[in-house]
Amino acid sequence: MSSPPKPEQIQNSSSSDSQETSGDINVFVNAEDYYICLRNWSDQDKPLGGRQLKVQINNSEPITYTFKPSVKVKAGKAVTIRPGSSLRLPVPGDLVWKDLKSLKFGARVQVSLQ
Repeated sequence: MSSPPKPEQIQNSSSSDSQETSGDINVFVNAEDYYICLRNWSDQDKPLGGRQLKVQINNSEPITYTFKPSVKVKAGKAVTIRPGSSLRLPVPGDLVWKDLKSLKFGARVQVSLQ
């Protein structure tokens, strides 16, 4: 599996795999492998506490995930968010979002980090 593109390579998309850039953080959706990845391309840790990740799948009502105050993305690292209904087991460090429905290949997924 290839790593997500760097921010300068990103184009906003509304396909099954979409990306968004929010400052130095790249938000990448991989519906085939059932996860959302937030990657920090900078050389400084980025706090996520209090920020919101909004997700809309197809034409469903958007849902929002608010990060706990202690969550941050370390410099050059990533945070992976998996749906609570995912068939894949989370690995240590993954966040599980119970309200996020399973991401399905071919779904139109839109994300924004605010």
